[in-house]
Amino acid sequence: MWEQLTPADIQRARARAAALRQDTLNRHAEELRRLDADEAEIEALERFIMVFSERYLNAAPEPGSAAAEDLESRAHSGSEEDAGPPRLQVDQQVSPNFDGPVRRWLRG
Repeated sequence: MWEQLTPADIQRARARAAALRQDTLNRHAEELRRLDADEAEIEALERFIMVFSERYLNAAPEPGSAAAEDLESRAHSGSEEDAGPPRLQVDQQVSPNFDGPVRRWLRG
């Protein structure tokens, strides 16, 4: 077998190995670009959440502002309406169609 191996065979093997290496490097580079894009999106989301929480969740209303006066008036009014969101009541009604043949079939 070694006697039939030519320098051209070795050159083709080197070229094939170089092509496979380049394909692997290209796939690796593309995957890194996608991961970088994902990381950038996550960082942007994190910044958005930080700004949102600082602006709306952690910030105490400044005295004298309209929002602070509104909160104070609600706190001092003591009315039941401003206590929170309205309570929901759910009434469940069983369909009359379910009471008929289906139940007889299930029992039988």
